[in-house]
Amino acid sequence: MGLWQRLGRTVRPGKLDQDIAEEMQHHLAMRAGEGKSAREVRLRFGPPERIGAEAHERDVVTWLESCLQDLRHAGRMLRRSPGFTAVVVISLALGIGANAAIFSLVNAVLLKTLPVPEPQQIVLLGQKGNGMGSMPLLSYPLVQEMAASGRAEGVEVGAASGANDYRLGPNETGPAVASLQLVTGGYFSGLEIKPALGRWINDSDTRAVGASPVVVVGYGFWQKQLGGAVDVIGRTIELRSVKLTIVGVAPRGFTGLNPANPADVWAPVTMQAVLHAGGSRMSVNGDDSKPWTSQEQIAWLAAYARMPRPGSAARLQGEWNGLLAQSWKRIAPDATPMTLTMSHGASGDGQLRLEYGGPLRMLMALAALMLLIAIANVATLLLARTVRRRREIAVRLAVGISSGRLARQLVTEGVLLAALAGAAAVALALWLSGFLVRLAGAGDGVPFQPDLDWRVWVLLAGVALVTGVVLGLLPAWQAKRGRPAEDLKSEAGQASGGKHVPLGRWLVIAQVALSLLLVAGAGLFARNLAGMFHVNLGFQPDHLLSAELLLPPGTDLPLAASLALEQRLLRQARAIPGVTTAALSDNGLDANSNSNSGIVFPDDPNPKEKPRAEEDTVTRSFFGTVGMNLVRGRGFDPTDTAHSPAVVVVNQAFARAHYAGRDPMGQTFGYDRDSIGKFRIIGVVADARVNDPHKPAVPMFYHLADQVAGVPLRLVVRTAGSPSAMAAPLRAAIATADPGLRVFSIVPVRERVSRLLSRDKLVAQLSGGFGLLALLLACLGVYGVMAYAVAARTSEFGLRMALGATRGGVLGLVLGETARLLAIGAVIGVGLVLLCGRWVQPLLHGGVATADPVTLAAAIAVMIVLPLLAAAIPGWRAARADPAQVLRR
Repeated sequence: MGLWQRLGRTVRPGKLDQDIAEEMQHHLAMRAGEGKSAREVRLRFGPPERIGAEAHERDVVTWLESCLQDLRHAGRMLRRSPGFTAVVVISLALGIGANAAIFSLVNAVLLKTLPVPEPQQIVLLGQKGNGMGSMPLLSYPLVQEMAASGRAEGVEVGAASGANDYRLGPNETGPAVASLQLVTGGYFSGLEIKPALGRWINDSDTRAVGASPVVVVGYGFWQKQLGGAVDVIGRTIELRSVKLTIVGVAPRGFTGLNPANPADVWAPVTMQAVLHAGGSRMSVNGDDSKPWTSQEQIAWLAAYARMPRPGSAARLQGEWNGLLAQSWKRIAPDATPMTLTMSHGASGDGQLRLEYGGPLRMLMALAALMLLIAIANVATLLLARTVRRRREIAVRLAVGISSGRLARQLVTEGVLLAALAGAAAVALALWLSGFLVRLAGAGDGVPFQPDLDWRVWVLLAGVALVTGVVLGLLPAWQAKRGRPAEDLKSEAGQASGGKHVPLGRWLVIAQVALSLLLVAGAGLFARNLAGMFHVNLGFQPDHLLSAELLLPPGTDLPLAASLALEQRLLRQARAIPGVTTAALSDNGLDANSNSNSGIVFPDDPNPKEKPRAEEDTVTRSFFGTVGMNLVRGRGFDPTDTAHSPAVVVVNQAFARAHYAGRDPMGQTFGYDRDSIGKFRIIGVVADARVNDPHKPAVPMFYHLADQVAGVPLRLVVRTAGSPSAMAAPLRAAIATADPGLRVFSIVPVRERVSRLLSRDKLVAQLSGGFGLLALLLACLGVYGVMAYAVAARTSEFGLRMALGATRGGVLGLVLGETARLLAIGAVIGVGLVLLCGRWVQPLLHGGVATADPVTLAAAIAVMIVLPLLAAAIPGWRAARADPAQVLRR
C-alpha cells in the first residue's frame, strides 16, 4: 500500500474499517458455504474488532494516529488521578533534577575542556622531586629557554602567574576588584584564540621591565565594569596606582588555564616589579624585592606547551629536562635537581579535579541511587494503581484489544509521566545547580560554578525516556500476569490474585536498602563535618584577625629598619581598643603561603637526600597570640636578639621525625654543611594544622624575626569581640605605622578555616539532602506497596474479621509483614554501607569511621520506624473495613 493511500485513509479512517468489514463478510460467507457455523468462524479468526485493531496497527500513519490516541488516553487517565500524578511527577523530578544538577558540577570540573582550539594539544609543565613532590611552577628565564628550543619543533610555550585579587582605582580605594594574572608574550598566541576586541599581549610587550603598561580585560570584566563599551580599546584602568592601557578584550568564557583561579585582567609578565604582583612562588635564595623576571631562583609561572605534532612531547622532554637540571645546578649546586613533568592540559590545571573529583563522583553515585529509589517508589505506586485498574484492563482485553496495544498504552502513560517529570526536572536543575554551590559557600570556598551545557540536557532527556519506558513496562508485565476472567467477576477496585505480591516486596526491600545507604552516608558526612569543625588545629582561630601586607615595589630594608617597622606595626595594632595582643609572621595561618627548606644535622652532614621541613619567621608574641601551646623548653624572649646565636622553636612533628627517643632541646641543625650548627632548638610547640585542617601537621621550625632580615608581612591580632569589627581600625593602624604599606587582605582566621572546609560542607549538605529525600521516597514506596498488598488481600482480611479477628490483629498482620520487609532491607543496606566504606573513608577526616555504630544504629532506627508509620495507614484502612461489605464483593 502506497504512502498516499495511507494518508488518504488517515483522512478517511472509516474507509479502512469498511474494507475490513467487507473482507470479514466475504470470509464468513465462504466458511458458511463449507458448512461451518458462525461461532466456529469467529473462534478461527477471532473477534472482528481485534482484527480491525491489528490492521490499524500495521498501517504506519494509522499507527502514529493510534499513538496520539494513546497519548490522549494517558492524559485523561492521569487527570482522573491528580494526587497520584503529582506524587509520581514530584518523585521523578526530584530524582532526575538532582542527577542533572550534580552532573552539571561534574561536567564543570571533570568533563569540560578549555575553550580553545584543539585543547588536546595542550600540555602542562612543572617540576617534581627533591622531597618537594610535584610543583607546577617554573622561573621566567627557564620558560624563555624552553620556548626558544621548542620553536624548532613548532611548539609554542606560554606561562602565567597565579591570579590574585586587587582593588581598582587610585591607592586601591575603588569598590571594584579585579583578579590580575601576569602572562608571557607567547601565552595567548600559543592558545590560538582570537580576542573579542583589539589585540593580545605579545613578545613586544615583554622586552623590558615595566616598559609596556598594557592590559587585556576579560569578557565578564568588560561587560560588568566597563559597560561593554565598543570603544574600550585605548581606555585605562588603574591598578595599584599604575595606569594600564586596555589593548584587548578576551572572548566570552575564557578566564585562563586554571578553572579554580580565574582571571579578570592580564598584564605583561614584565610588569611584575611595577605592580608588585605574582602570586605563589618557590624561592631558592631569591630576592623578592627585585624583579622576579630576571631571577632563576624564583619559580612562579605555570607554563604550558602546545604540541601540534604527535611525538613532540617525547622528543622535547629530554631536552627540557636538561635545561631544568642546568638551572638547578646554577641556583643550588648541592641540591638534587628536580625533573620536568608533563601532564594533559585539555581541561586546564588539574588541581580542581584532584581536590573535588572524588567528592563529586561520590555525589553523582548518591544522586543515581536516589533516582533508583525514586523509580522504585513510583513503580510501587504504579503497581498499586494497576491492581485497582484490573477490572478496567480485563474489560479492554475482553472487547478485543491486543496485549501489545495494551502494553503500548501503559508504556505511553509511563513516558508521559516521565516527560512531565522531566519538564519539572529542567526547572529544578536550573535552580538546584546554582543553589548547590551557594549552599556550600560559592565565592568564599567552592572554586567552580555549574555548567549546564548540552551534556546535562542529553543526560536529563535520556534518563527521563528510559525511566518512562521502564515504568510503563512494569505495570504492563503485571497486567499480563492477571486473570481477566476472575477480574471481570470482581467489583471495581477489587483485585484477584491472592496475597502474594513478590515484585512489590522486592521493590520495598530495594528501596529500604538503598535508602539506608543514603541515610547512613548522610549521617557519616554530617558527623565528619562536625568533627572537622572541632578538630584540634593546634591553635585558636576564634577572635583572630589576619592581615596580609605588602611593601612598596623595590623596598629593601636593612635589619635595623626592619626591626623599627615591626615595632611600629605591633605598637599601633596593640593600641586599638578591643585588641588584646598582636604578632607578625612570614606565613602565619595562611594556607596559601609556606616556606620549605632542606636541612642537615651534625650526625649526618652528607645525606644522600636532605630531609625537608616547613619554616616560618615570627615575632616573640606569635605563639601566645595564635594560641599555640609550648610543650617543652621555652619560647622566644628578650634575650634572643639580632646579635645572639640563632635559635629556633620546632613543632612536635619535627621532634618526632628527627629526634625520636632523644631530647631535642639544645640540638642543632642547618641548611647545609657550612651552616650545620647554625640553629639551636630552644623549645617545642604543639603541632598546628596551619596549611590544611584535613592533613596532620608536618615537621616545622620557627625563626625569630629579630634574627632574620626582612619584615614579616602577615599581621595577626587577637580581639576581645568580633574580629570583623576590627578590620577598619586595623587598616587605619597599619597606615599610621607606615603610609607606604599596602593591605592586601584582612580576613578573620575562623572564616579562612571555614573556607578550607568548603568541600566537606558541600558533601555533607548534599548527602544530607539526598538522605532526607531518600527517606521520604522510601516511606511513600512502603505506603504504595502495602496499599497494593492490602487491596489484593481485602477478601482475606474480611474473612478473618468475620471469623473473629480483631482490628488490632489485622493491623498487626500488615505491620508484621512490613517489618519483615524492612528488616531484610536494613540487613542488605548495612552490608552495602560496609561494602562501600573503602571508597568513602578517604573523604572522612573528622575521626569518623564508615562502620560507626552510632550512625548505623540511628540510620536503621529511622529506616524502620518511619516506614512502619507509613504502612500503618493502609493497615488501619484494612482494619476498619466492614466484613459484610467485603464478603459481598
